[in-house]
Amino acid sequence: MKTGDGFRFFLINDKKNSVNELFFSKPLIYTVSLTMMITIMGLGAVLFSNFSDTQYGLKVKSLKNQNKELVRIMEDMKIRLDDAEVQLTELVHQDEALRIYANLPSVDEDVRALGTGGSVNDFSTDYSDLMPVTDLNINSLEANLATLGREVTLQLNSYEQIYSKLSQDVVRLRCTPAIDPVNNRGYLTSSFGVRSDPFNGKRRMHHGQDFGVLTGTPVYATADGVVKSRNSHTGYGHTVILNHGYGTRTIYAHLSRFVVKQGEKVKRGDLIAYSGNSGRSTGPHLHYEVRVNNIPVNPRHYFLTNKLEL
Repeated sequence: MKTGDGFRFFLINDKKNSVNELFFSKPLIYTVSLTMMITIMGLGAVLFSNFSDTQYGLKVKSLKNQNKELVRIMEDMKIRLDDAEVQLTELVHQDEALRIYANLPSVDEDVRALGTGGSVNDFSTDYSDLMPVTDLNINSLEANLATLGREVTLQLNSYEQIYSKLSQDVVRLRCTPAIDPVNNRGYLTSSFGVRSDPFNGKRRMHHGQDFGVLTGTPVYATADGVVKSRNSHTGYGHTVILNHGYGTRTIYAHLSRFVVKQGEKVKRGDLIAYSGNSGRSTGPHLHYEVRVNNIPVNPRHYFLTNKLEL
């Protein structure tokens, strides 16, 4: 039952035939209702706060684990970066050596400095606020990586230049006499230059070198080329002449047997004949000549060995 200033409730007990009256004023009802609402909201806030704290703790723990992993990755990256810089330094030394072999000038220090110096960029970011607690500096790592990238680019350009030069020279190098024609067998009995003729004792020019070897010793091409001729000449006996191009020829004389045919292509180290004692000769040996533009030159300058002349 509702009254003007509150609510009146009647409790009827049939067994006892009694009636009890309860009266609640409006201010009391409002106070109780407000108290209950505040209590419920407070309890909800506490529960939500505890839930949030738990979630926050889990999130923090996850971030800490991620930071530890990030630090580990960065430390590994720093080690690899240091190793790469050491290897690049070695490549720079090799580059200098290759440039000498390729007859190319060294990379100017100013050019190399321009290839490796400077700032990362004009808009580099400060990562200090994002970094976990560590001695590593991500800005420094970024700068080192950028520098390394420019160094590698410069080195690749240099190697491309060296490769291009050597690619142009590789055919010429293969066609340049460079080995001992009898593979270090026997010994040198007569050098290039003026000597006494073994038949008449007169002083005359000896245009090649004589290797004292037994008859039947294998004779090898000293460079890539083509068999220009395979004949028996007066004085030289059985002779093979190889044309190597670039104005260079080699002559192999006093042979006992041919292996190659005229016009045949040969590679350095190919078997071309066997030594002997044919022609104007005092004993078994190989007479070997190198001619450039048909001018005899000292074969010794083309030997990549330490054989001593006798």
